[in-house]
Amino acid sequence: MRNILIKDIMTSISDYATIKEDQTLYDVFQILETGKTSSKPVHQDLIVVNDTGEFKGKVTMIDIFRSLEPNYKKLNINYTNGTLTKDYVLKAIKDFDLWLEPVKTLCERGSGIKISELMHIPESYEYVQETDSLEKALHEYVMGVHQPLIVKKEDQVTGMLRFEDLYKVVRDHILACSI
Repeated sequence: MRNILIKDIMTSISDYATIKEDQTLYDVFQILETGKTSSKPVHQDLIVVNDTGEFKGKVTMIDIFRSLEPNYKKLNINYTNGTLTKDYVLKAIKDFDLWLEPVKTLCERGSGIKISELMHIPESYEYVQETDSLEKALHEYVMGVHQPLIVKKEDQVTGMLRFEDLYKVVRDHILACSI
């Protein structure tokens, strides 16, 4: 795994749709719908950029779900430190009345949420370099990094490394084994 470099399996930043911080969650879904008719693959994550196109963060499906249920902010959970127990999750659903509001409220709330409120601004450990090995990326994911990893060439963001990309490489190597 050390011989496989991230740059060889990453998804180029140009393959992702972009959105600006002042746009809304509704805009996210419009962009994704428009992308379905494109000849490029449609990734469900979007890249947040400023007016000059500089990388500012990302919006993932989990960010969207968390933003639609504001009571998640009441939970003081560090999502990067492992697995929550089933009992804790069920207790949190009950204690914080998670996902009890009707769809109409969900639609109203979703249309007004700004990207700046829901976007994920990556921590330094969520960045990898193009020349890093697959081994390093696998370690990052197993240790609980917010998906996907952001790939850089020096200081410039050049791509994203999705968990799916890593899985395909591992799967293909195992299937290629002569057993």
